[in-house]
Amino acid sequence: MEIDFEIQGETPSKKNSRVNTRSGRSFPNKRYTEWHKNAMNELFAEVFNLRNEEKAKLPIKQCKIKLTFIHGDLRKRDSDNGTSSIFDTLKDSGIITDDNWQVIKHYEVSNEFEKNKPSCKICVEVLENEQ
Repeated sequence: MEIDFEIQGETPSKKNSRVNTRSGRSFPNKRYTEWHKNAMNELFAEVFNLRNEEKAKLPIKQCKIKLTFIHGDLRKRDSDNGTSSIFDTLKDSGIITDDNWQVIKHYEVSNEFEKNKPSCKICVEVLENEQ
């Protein structure tokens, strides 16, 4: 079974978008925090609209994920940073149980360009639990 999601906007890097304090603590910056809040709201709305058999699979314990980043401009970006941000958001929203290798067995990332229409398309293939 595959479940599709889409998050609007350019996906910021969580690890490169940090604010460091004098005490040595580090927090995601305002841009990432705002994106994460909006992404969570979009995912919750999409989960609400899932069919019952899809909702029953949540949280997903094992899966394959395909990400398609659609960039709204031609700036250079690292896909691995965006991938981490998406995986963290899927985990934080309760769609997947964790973002480690035992849960995400395989992932694939591609990039496209559509002027002024950035987003990330997420296709999660639910795997049967392997013990």
